[in-house]
Amino acid sequence: MTSASSIRELHRWLLAAGAVVVAFYAAVYLRLFALMFGPFPKDLAEPTAGFTMGLLIVLAGSLFAPRQRLAVALVLAVVGTALVTALMRFHLLGTLVGAIVAVAFVAWWFRPQRTRRSTLWVGISVCAAFIIFIGVVFARFTDRFAHPEALSPELAHTLGTNASLVTAFYRYDRGGFIDHEWLWRIDAKPEGMAMVVSGLGLRSTNTVPQGFWGMSPHYWPRSMPAGGEAFQSPMFSGDSRGPDGAHYFLVHDKAQNRAFVWVKDNF
Repeated sequence: MTSASSIRELHRWLLAAGAVVVAFYAAVYLRLFALMFGPFPKDLAEPTAGFTMGLLIVLAGSLFAPRQRLAVALVLAVVGTALVTALMRFHLLGTLVGAIVAVAFVAWWFRPQRTRRSTLWVGISVCAAFIIFIGVVFARFTDRFAHPEALSPELAHTLGTNASLVTAFYRYDRGGFIDHEWLWRIDAKPEGMAMVVSGLGLRSTNTVPQGFWGMSPHYWPRSMPAGGEAFQSPMFSGDSRGPDGAHYFLVHDKAQNRAFVWVKDNF
């Protein structure tokens, strides 16, 4: 190997190392600002962040490596998965699956026997998998898989021994870091609904924040139900963060014995 070729190879190894660093920070940024604190469904955020991390660091290092790409991919898969899951608490299964997919891609892409037909089928499979993933994300974003949950601590405390007045409770996580927002759907008997309104310290209002009608869950109302009522915490703000503490905005659909609550839990 000549001096010039050695220098070129060294540059490629340095480029591969730099690509791994860039991929790492890109995955961290995606995890923090796009998945965890954005509108992405929270139960899918950690597995998706892990998958992205495992996939990117393996592909970045192996594709830029001047040689021994499969070996590089395997090393990055093992070491990268161990480090980010142990030190940064990335989702283990998601990270492992992402790394395995990347190793499989590298092994296939640099295989001498790779054909145009196999490339076409892999491309179709990747597109199909991506479309399915987008469908699952959309279904979770609109809470299509919603199922009743146990009452939140606030409601359980408010209702006490009368918790049986609530026939179903749904909770949708809107995310947050220090501050957090939730959407509740409460199916309850009229006397239970009255206890919720009084126990949370809500007062009647004729003004509904415009953003209330545009929430993500498919079961959320898009306008005031016939005969419906609105209640809010004294310091609730639909247009800004509002003061510290827990604040609520509730719309009561009397015909369905159902309430929809926008919860702001500010640190």
